[in-house]
Order: sequence, then C-alpha cells, then structure tokens
Amino acid sequence: MSSFTLSVVAPDRKVVETEVSSVIAPGSEGYLGVQKGHVPVIVSLKPGILEFKDTSNLNHSVVVDGGFMEVSGEQVIVIAEGAALANEIDLREAEQELDEARRALRGESSRLSLHEAAEAMDRAMNRIKAARQK
Repeated sequence: MSSFTLSVVAPDRKVVETEVSSVIAPGSEGYLGVQKGHVPVIVSLKPGILEFKDTSNLNHSVVVDGGFMEVSGEQVIVIAEGAALANEIDLREAEQELDEARRALRGESSRLSLHEAAEAMDRAMNRIKAARQK
C-alpha cells in the first residue's frame, strides 16, 4: 500500500503524526483529497473535519478550526488554529457550546458577540458531528 506522512499541529500540541493512505481536508474553496504523489500545494483550511485513512485502511477524523495545509513530496503538514481527534471530543461540552452560540445569535444574554457566536456555532457543530462518528 502506498503511504505518506500526515502531521497535524495545533498551537498547543502535535495532534497527529502517522502514516496514511489518504487525506480529505476542508479547504477554503472546498474539500480536497490527497493521496501519495499529489502535486505540491499549499491551501488554506476552513473549520471542518479532516478525515484520513491509516495504513490499515481504518478511517479517522480530526476537527480543525482553520489553518493551512502543505502537501509536498512524501508528506502532508497541517498547521491548524485548533485541532482535536474525534475520540478526544467531549460531546456534552460541544453541545453546551452550541447552545450558548444559539442563545447569542437569538439576541439573548451571552458573553459572545454575533461574529463570535457564528464561529462558535460552526466549531461546535463540527465537533458534535465528529464525536458522533467515532
């Protein structure tokens, strides 16, 4: 099986470093699939779910809060604004974040501005989706 290295790095830690057979990432212009031998490219990432298959053909998900992805040679490097593996996500906490964002968007009392609430809602929905897929 043809593989390459995937590294996902967040400001606080290295989230993933493993050999993979494919990656699907949330590019700012749409989802982007990568396999070994992909043309070198640097793309900006929007918040979403990055999926990858390991060398055993098992699927994994990482929630990314935006960032950049570099595809070059035998590796893919993701520099994310924030990231978490699906199995690390606390579903109850993500649901609470979603509820708070919805309250703010309805104009109820909240610590979030409308812009922050929209971003928090998107982030929480990605986390909930990933956590439920694990």
